[in-house]
Amino acid sequence: MTKKSLANTLVHSLMGKGGKATAKQVPGLQLIEGVGKMHDAHSDYQKLREQEKTKRVAILADRDATIEQIRTQRDVIKQALSEAFELRKTGLQAQIHAMDKALDSGNVEALHIVMDGMVKTIQSSPFKDIADMREKLSDENFVLRLK
Repeated sequence: MTKKSLANTLVHSLMGKGGKATAKQVPGLQLIEGVGKMHDAHSDYQKLREQEKTKRVAILADRDATIEQIRTQRDVIKQALSEAFELRKTGLQAQIHAMDKALDSGNVEALHIVMDGMVKTIQSSPFKDIADMREKLSDENFVLRLK
């Protein structure tokens, strides 16, 4: 039963058979309709309020998930940089040791080869490898196995 028919029924029962014609003249019907509209507006507000609350919860959950993803990527990049620089350090130390041997023995060819290797090592950047790894991490199908 709609609110208007409910109001008409109420007025009809209070005023008898001629109540419908009289109901149009009664300000109480307008009051009942006004209260009904207020009730509808309040219901719409409550629905909207719940929808917005749900959206806020979803936004917070997405934020937390994104922050955790960034932290994980940071940790992986930090570990990779640490390992890359340790490997470069070890390689350069070995090359310096080989350079010392070439200098002591007077082997110019070996010295040239060692110096070329050192230059290539120094010119290469571990950051390019990190950028490649970050690109792989952004791929959903990539699986990283840590030892």
